[in-house]
Amino acid sequence: MYIEKFIIKNYRGIAELTLHFNKGLNVLIGENNSCKTAIIDALRVCLSYGNQKRDIYISSSDFHINKSVIDDISTDIEFHLHFKIEVPAEAGWFNDLLCVQEDGAQDLQLHFRYYLDENDRIRYKVWGGSNEGQVIAPEVLFLLYHVHLDALRDAENHLRPIRGNRLGQLYTNIQIDPDSTTDKERKKEIAKKVREAVDSDNDWTEHIGKGKGKINEHLKETSFSSKQQQVDILFLPFDFNRLVDNLKIQMPIYPEELLEGDASKQKHFELYQNGLGYNNLIYTATVLGDLKQRKELYRECYVALLIEEPEAHLHPQLQNLFFKYLDKLETEQGSQIFISSHSPTITAKADLKSVVVLQNQDEKITALSLDKSGLTEDNRNYLRKFLDVTKSQLFFSNGVILVEGISESLLLPIFSKIMGEDGEFDLENVGIELVNINGVAFSHFANMFNNEDENKNLKTRCSLITDDDRAEETDEIDSRAKNAKELERKNLKVFLAERTFEFELFVAGNKDILIDIFREMHPVAANRIVEDEDVKIYAANFLEKVVANKAKSELAHRLAMKLALDEAARNAFSVPTYIQNAIKFVTKGE
Repeated sequence: MYIEKFIIKNYRGIAELTLHFNKGLNVLIGENNSCKTAIIDALRVCLSYGNQKRDIYISSSDFHINKSVIDDISTDIEFHLHFKIEVPAEAGWFNDLLCVQEDGAQDLQLHFRYYLDENDRIRYKVWGGSNEGQVIAPEVLFLLYHVHLDALRDAENHLRPIRGNRLGQLYTNIQIDPDSTTDKERKKEIAKKVREAVDSDNDWTEHIGKGKGKINEHLKETSFSSKQQQVDILFLPFDFNRLVDNLKIQMPIYPEELLEGDASKQKHFELYQNGLGYNNLIYTATVLGDLKQRKELYRECYVALLIEEPEAHLHPQLQNLFFKYLDKLETEQGSQIFISSHSPTITAKADLKSVVVLQNQDEKITALSLDKSGLTEDNRNYLRKFLDVTKSQLFFSNGVILVEGISESLLLPIFSKIMGEDGEFDLENVGIELVNINGVAFSHFANMFNNEDENKNLKTRCSLITDDDRAEETDEIDSRAKNAKELERKNLKVFLAERTFEFELFVAGNKDILIDIFREMHPVAANRIVEDEDVKIYAANFLEKVVANKAKSELAHRLAMKLALDEAARNAFSVPTYIQNAIKFVTKGE
């Protein structure tokens, strides 16, 4: 079974949110303050309810505050988990959570409601199935297990040889004998053998005895004769669990081939001598080993791994390797994995079906599972190949501009700085992502913004900029441009250049600077441009020479540099109207 749907109401920054999850890996991505941590914490609250060692609780500060109304604070928090049944036996194992729909369909449901009483004390109700009041047995809650790795995880501290550490848990759960009763006895025997091996060393026991004698000597003098106190000094306990709690991880320094079979020469690094990134990997590997063992021990158990920012302390290539392993892990051991991240590297490597995009627009948190979006299978296949680390940043942005070539992508950032006052349209300041798709395959992106069902769209706006490539004789726009225009719906608007981008730059009143730059590049060709009083004919003649010399991208690059470094040129430059409109729409909805 796995969590298929999770409903959150009035928790921290979330007023109401419905999340759809996949069986295996789920990647929660989004800008800062889009409540990624709140979702992970909500899962922790729910999945740890039956655990006596819970480390997270609902507090008064968790109740949602409506920022648009003063002192409007919610008085109840709700969590509703819906589990998908995969095998019929799960309906029996988790019978207390079973819900049967009117059509006979079954799922497992776990519900939580936290509320404030008249004295502002937090009360709660927890029930299973569809009927409030349905009691859940402790043994059912025991089968819901999770491990949480937070963003600021201290791997060295978590792996210290203290009671209940992760390494000790791993060895405690590993079965020596498949039979549970026999397994306990075998572990007792092992602990006894280890203890006896130490106690049988005469030099050791003599040394320990000296220290014990000194302590008892002083105890004798400070205790009443009728209440004499004595101590015994034990190096190792008889209890197997306490024995494995004392294990610690070290990294061998020398390779086996250098030792030539003499293990006594091996030296080790302690964890504190290792890098943070690799310590995190060691800790995570230990946790994963424990999860796998628990799944083998309790095959009916639901196991979840919650990781915040797996990219922490890992360079991009190691992020990639680690993420690929997590993706593989679900297949091997059946855990449901939830990752929260704002790493474009991880986003670029994720299967889009596993990605959930969180957005915070107008103080409202929304979630879009790309598996439930307007993307078709063909769209996903294309984007899977296209979305690299840079282009994946569109999921974290406040808006997207799609352009078809390098010229627009070079010049639009400087154009946005020229427009308006105090950087009001500056793409970088406003958080707009500019995506060069190197062609005209706009539809693969458009379906994330223009679906008639708004629940299948990203909540940000998207401007699509392309050339209409109209014929000079008929003024008929190209069929490709018509197809692009037909994509205009909902959060996506299309802005067409008359003929081409360079043509529009010229007729907007920038002919002098463009010709000067082109002359620096191709002086002979520049002198052959036929001037004309009709600016559109003049622009067409200019464009002909630019195209003939394959100079579009170089012209754009030089113009961008000129505008960035020359204030006079920047002040005199006129941004084409259709470009201004595209930028205004995506930044302000104008």
